[in-house]
Amino acid sequence: MGNAARNEQHYDKAYSSNSLIKALAKLFLSYDQLSKTRRNIAAVENHLKSSTGLSVLDYGFGHGTFLYRVPRTHAVTGCELSSEAMRNLKRLFAIAKRPVTLLSQKEFQLASHEMKYDLICCSHVLEHVDNDIELLDAFHDHLRDNGSLLINVPINEVWKDPKHVREYTPAYIDQQLLSAGFIVESLSEADRWTAYILHNEYVSKSLPRLVFKALRLFLAPLPVALLDRMERLLPERYRFQQLIVVAKKT
Repeated sequence: MGNAARNEQHYDKAYSSNSLIKALAKLFLSYDQLSKTRRNIAAVENHLKSSTGLSVLDYGFGHGTFLYRVPRTHAVTGCELSSEAMRNLKRLFAIAKRPVTLLSQKEFQLASHEMKYDLICCSHVLEHVDNDIELLDAFHDHLRDNGSLLINVPINEVWKDPKHVREYTPAYIDQQLLSAGFIVESLSEADRWTAYILHNEYVSKSLPRLVFKALRLFLAPLPVALLDRMERLLPERYRFQQLIVVAKKT
């Protein structure tokens, strides 16, 4: 079984048990989701505010936390491997009375799919795919001229997720984006709290997992600026876990 098939099975199982209450909790109470989404939104905030009526695609939207926070002035499309994730997002957007276009990743990859986007977000997906440069090439093809690509990938991983097929560094992602026809506009590293949580939860197992569930709930609603200031309390051995890159199509 290929990596794509394993991922599809894993995520269909993960999303199939989601009740509506659990789905809403992921949107508003999940530190694991919000720690990425808030930084992703901040990275493209100027893009989203400078124009109206943009076409925005989130490739591998998961629980939909990014798309849910894109201003209503823009048209949003979600692309996912998991049919269960698409079903959950459709329900959430129906409650919000907001239109959303849904695509499977197979539909996105079809040559007949000619939709062009002003902004594509791909957060914590590239590390799962067998050929990341092929996917970056596809993003380039589906962006309008001068369109932007937001990439977020894990770095300095404390706990090695078995579903990840490669590790990332700033130099590697810069090289891959350049090869796919992009110019990097901004690049930042963030999120040491995740390193602290994962190390103590999965590696050292220093405290019961319930303690870290409580810590996630405490951290989830905090503004990014406050989280960054609080990170100064952590020992330096806990390194950044997110690499956030915004690149322009050339």
